[in-house]
Amino acid sequence: MKATFDILSEPWIPVVGENETTGELGLLETLERAHRLRAVQDPSPLVEYSVYRFLVVFLMDMLRPEDTQALEELLEEGRFDPDRIRDYVALCRLEGVSFDLFDEKRPFLQTAYRGKWDRKPKPISTLDYSTPKGNNHIHFHHQQERTVYTPGKAIRMMLTAQIFCVHEVQDYPSNVNGAPPWFALIQGESLFQTLVLGMLDLDHIGIPFDRPPVLWRNTEEVEAKKLVAQTSWLFGMLFPARRVHLIPDDNGSTVSQVYFSQGMNYQVTNAWTDPHVAYRISDKGRFNWKPSEDESIWRNLACLIDLKQAPQIVSQYTELDQPDGALFLTLYGIQTSQASYLRSQRHDLQLPNRLPGNDNALRYISNYIARAERLGNALYKSLPSREKENAHTKYYCPKEISVQTMQRFYAECEQLLWKELEALTQPDVDYTAREGQIKEMQIRSALDCADWALGQLNLRGRAMVQIMEAQEKNLQKTIAAIRKRGGKS
Repeated sequence: MKATFDILSEPWIPVVGENETTGELGLLETLERAHRLRAVQDPSPLVEYSVYRFLVVFLMDMLRPEDTQALEELLEEGRFDPDRIRDYVALCRLEGVSFDLFDEKRPFLQTAYRGKWDRKPKPISTLDYSTPKGNNHIHFHHQQERTVYTPGKAIRMMLTAQIFCVHEVQDYPSNVNGAPPWFALIQGESLFQTLVLGMLDLDHIGIPFDRPPVLWRNTEEVEAKKLVAQTSWLFGMLFPARRVHLIPDDNGSTVSQVYFSQGMNYQVTNAWTDPHVAYRISDKGRFNWKPSEDESIWRNLACLIDLKQAPQIVSQYTELDQPDGALFLTLYGIQTSQASYLRSQRHDLQLPNRLPGNDNALRYISNYIARAERLGNALYKSLPSREKENAHTKYYCPKEISVQTMQRFYAECEQLLWKELEALTQPDVDYTAREGQIKEMQIRSALDCADWALGQLNLRGRAMVQIMEAQEKNLQKTIAAIRKRGGKS
């Protein structure tokens, strides 16, 4: 019997219902019931975001909201129109689109088999970047050869493999964003609201919207290593940086192998503006914000509230007629090192919805973060390490104590900042006076952490005096400079 899997009706989208029940639904049922569902939910942050991104792109091609008013009207309607969904599906089918995952000619979201590129099947676990393989062979791993996926998991992992791919050996290109950045979504009260808030009205899109069309409506061959200088918004959102063709097992109930090879190569990643991504702007240019082991979310908060850097959906949100309250953001990312995948992350943030675009609050937060980093550097230098040992002292602070001290300081700074956010959006806030107070709290925290580190050392007499003098010299110099500059960092 021929293997089939209709993504419109067969269950594959993991959702949470109103009563916290979880399960998988087909695409049509997910969209028609989106107003009664809470969210997409998957144990993997990468899979969860990838499914969200697919749904947003599907809706964008179907609804094509012209401006902010169109999105507001959609939010007021409170649900997606089932007739419009089915009309869109009918239009796609008239164009020859197949929604069958295993269609011989046009398998959904995949490339047709081509012998010159699709030479040797690979284990289906190739789609899972968390599985050690290739540059990720952290330890010997047997699981690849015996893994099987359901068709539902196969399509989820197929989406993830495209959106979170990186540049690899043998000319495997990265996606339009280069190495995967942080992706942000605004969480609504229902799945319907989250999807609408994840869309971008056409007025905010500065490149061709559908030339070329979205992947499943595009009849152009995905050529291995084809250089692409520019793309459309719809095509770029699900850019085929990999050629993927699922190989169903006998009856189609499982998938254990896949053809997986180089796809198209988008050349100018810094020219792509992703609606879900924040960008850092400096004298060196514009760079998307990527996960880093060295930088916490709070130390990059300006990227989310400065409308010149924030994701476009956040900028667009400030133009919508939304009630006062909180803006709930979820960040999805994976930390990479060259072609190796280190750690996937999901962070939920709650910000006052009047914070993005507030220039006074932005300056306050930027100064706060700059002060924290300056004090942190001074604190670190005040803890003599073996590497920094000199002729004046043979005593040093063990590395584990230095690390713990810095962790304590930055954790306290983070807690202070989150507590400040609500006050920064009040109409009568005195930013100058408040900044003077918070500056002294940061200084006090640095001094307390230095005292804590000193208390962990088993030193007496002259050694204790030498360490205290080193702390005084490095930390107090920075503190004096910060106080001299008033409210600035």
